[in-house]
Amino acid sequence: MSATQSNAWVVETLGDDYKSPAEILENLKALGPLIEEEAPEIDRIRHLTPRMVAALKQAGAFRIAWPAAWGGPEMRFDDQIRAVETLSYHDASVAWNVQILSDTGFYGAQFPEEIARELYGSMDFATAGGYYPPQRADRVEGGWHIPKGRWPFGSGIHSADCIVCGIHLHENGEVLRDADGQPEFRVAYLPKDKVKLLDTWHTLGLRGSGSTDYEIEDVVIPDKYVFKYFSGAASHLPPLARHADFIAISLQGVVLGLGRRILDDVRTELKKRSPNDRFARIQYAEAEMNYNAARAFSLSTAALVSDKLFAGQELTADEEAMTTLCSVNAGHQVRKACGMALELLGASIIYQRSPFERRRRDLDTLMVHLGHQRRALEAAGGSILGENNLPHLA
Repeated sequence: MSATQSNAWVVETLGDDYKSPAEILENLKALGPLIEEEAPEIDRIRHLTPRMVAALKQAGAFRIAWPAAWGGPEMRFDDQIRAVETLSYHDASVAWNVQILSDTGFYGAQFPEEIARELYGSMDFATAGGYYPPQRADRVEGGWHIPKGRWPFGSGIHSADCIVCGIHLHENGEVLRDADGQPEFRVAYLPKDKVKLLDTWHTLGLRGSGSTDYEIEDVVIPDKYVFKYFSGAASHLPPLARHADFIAISLQGVVLGLGRRILDDVRTELKKRSPNDRFARIQYAEAEMNYNAARAFSLSTAALVSDKLFAGQELTADEEAMTTLCSVNAGHQVRKACGMALELLGASIIYQRSPFERRRRDLDTLMVHLGHQRRALEAAGGSILGENNLPHLA
């Protein structure tokens, strides 16, 4: 499929006006006041408001990963982090929704043109869903039958146009296995009208991410709407979709944007107090030092990966591993920096009326995500050490 053919498809079938990465970044920056206005309601209803979804679509937030050959912006990973960071500065839940729903271009790039046409009527369509635990899908004529399935953590699912899930393939009553003896794992597109959202998302923080459970019953998925979530690299795919694990790189933007906001607000409060305190000067400076070092690591790694992928080059094992290291590091260093800064404000931060209340609980909730947990380092560490038989995504 040539770039000319693909662009014709976008103009004719999707009907989307082109938005450049730079234009989308500017559009998202302009949404700050609206996000501040909508954030309390988003936190209350536990998912994005219709007004917020419409504004994000108009800004181009959900299209950032669509391939350039298809007329999409194909935003570099470092700019994806900046885009999510910009939103998280105002509300982490809005940013969390966008870093999930903007994976749509990754999903679309897995398919041939004609199938992508069927699934997506616009580059602004948003995709959500969880993979784990994979549910049973039995081979039937032309596809796979899911008798009953339920998945947790469907972030952004209230605002999604397309919903995916993880399945293990079965045939003649037996699970199918790959060459390594592992169950055959696939990602499947579900008919949206058959998906039931469950009211399970009652959490400490990130309440507005809408990461609720969802379920289906007695659904047949055509073969053409099922794809293999590969492990490692797939050189035939567009740059952003070439490495399966890289779908989550923009996650770092959530903690970086939230951390920047907390530090900025602490600094504003400290200036009001004019403490003239040597300890406060040193501790706040160290908080800034930790934060900025973490952000630099995240952005430089994402830039390196983007440079090589867009140049058609292969990544080394160490370079792949660094994408995990910088994500875990971002979470831990930002939490440390924010903790040091907030400590300087004393007991005032413990009250529900505190302006830090929502941001503190959002940060605590962020830290339970695998992308920021130390156990995520296992596979990266093994790869750096040249080991085999490492844990992988599916």
